[in-house]
Amino acid sequence: MPSPKQYAANRRNSEHCTGPKTDDGKKKTRMNAKRDGITGQAISLSEEELPLFDAFKRNLRTSLNPETPFEEITADAIAWDTWRLNHLRSVEMNMYTLGQTTANVNAVCDIPQLQAPLNDAVTFSEKSHKFALLSLYAQRINSLIQKNLAVLRTVQAERKQLREQDLADEVLIAQANDSKGLPYEALPVPCKNGSVFSTSVVKAAANRKTLLADAQTTLLHAKRRVQFPDAWANQKPIKPNSGLRDILAA
Repeated sequence: MPSPKQYAANRRNSEHCTGPKTDDGKKKTRMNAKRDGITGQAISLSEEELPLFDAFKRNLRTSLNPETPFEEITADAIAWDTWRLNHLRSVEMNMYTLGQTTANVNAVCDIPQLQAPLNDAVTFSEKSHKFALLSLYAQRINSLIQKNLAVLRTVQAERKQLREQDLADEVLIAQANDSKGLPYEALPVPCKNGSVFSTSVVKAAANRKTLLADAQTTLLHAKRRVQFPDAWANQKPIKPNSGLRDILAA
């Protein structure tokens, strides 16, 4: 933790870092807050939309759970393309809204309830080529999302498999040391597949493996009986000779 003197020094230093002074310097840096931290891409969003975009990208990226730099880049690409796809949908709706407010698009109709859908029909018929382009762009973006998602899942699955192999090796070593009465310490360097474990993680995994093996042995030699009868307390009774459809319905 920084000391009070360091905090005071940081505050004094911050007073001298007020950004560019000249107009030219301000022009060069005015878009820094609207640049993506990974790609450096300038983001042409309003001040109201930018926090929503940042939260959307952060939440989607978190849900994809990337760990390596490659996974992070792929997750960001998926987040960007998903935002683009949603933006295309809003553009489509805005085109219909524009049609509703354009005088030359308004269809002649004596029934007020039908005026809006008729205007949408006129808008679509007059701008059908633009709607077709929107659909084409959406298909291409969705294809990119699916491809990147498949790549991400494949890479993550390979990483997890290699990590499980390394952890299984360390668990075996820890169990062997324990049987000999020797202490166990996790490797200070990455394992053969690049995994890094703490001693507590390996010991917890070894303990879990022992508990599962003991449970399997117990069930193997235990007298068979219906377990957890309370789980069926709220289930509907099944009639004798019921068919599969009746059982599933129950």
